[in-house]
Amino acid sequence: MGIDRAFDEGERVASLAFCRRRVEELAASGRGPASRPSPAAERVPLEELGGLLATLAERLADLRPGPAACFETPLRKIQEVRDLLAVAARPNWEYLRDKLRDIDDDVSASALQAVGDEDRGRYREEARRAVERHRGRVDEGALEDAVARFTMQRARETLGLPRVSLL
Repeated sequence: MGIDRAFDEGERVASLAFCRRRVEELAASGRGPASRPSPAAERVPLEELGGLLATLAERLADLRPGPAACFETPLRKIQEVRDLLAVAARPNWEYLRDKLRDIDDDVSASALQAVGDEDRGRYREEARRAVERHRGRVDEGALEDAVARFTMQRARETLGLPRVSLL
């Protein structure tokens, strides 16, 4: 969660060290990601959220032919949420946030499949270089998780896919 927030704040996060402050802030709050409230989504106009979903859907549809055909599931889920927003004057924001996180997870996984093997390898190598100085001081599982998140984020950036779950 802290790494995701750091990436969303910076245009070009160059290392995982940049994410450290966000991770430490999240840890210092004493609450895990599941109990930490999302930014006040209730204050986001439904039209703005609908516009962001439409932008993401258009971008995914543009990528869909060829190797990026893996975006069918996120496109279907985006349409479901757009349909919900079209009929709900006051949506259930907790349910909506869960759906938006689910969409982002699917988009990230699909983006990783859609980028070429060469790009994916380059992103992983970049992440591994960034975490190398932390080996022995940080749990190996956490480092591998950071490498995976960094790689997915780079794939999303390459394809120009905005996140929707932080609303």
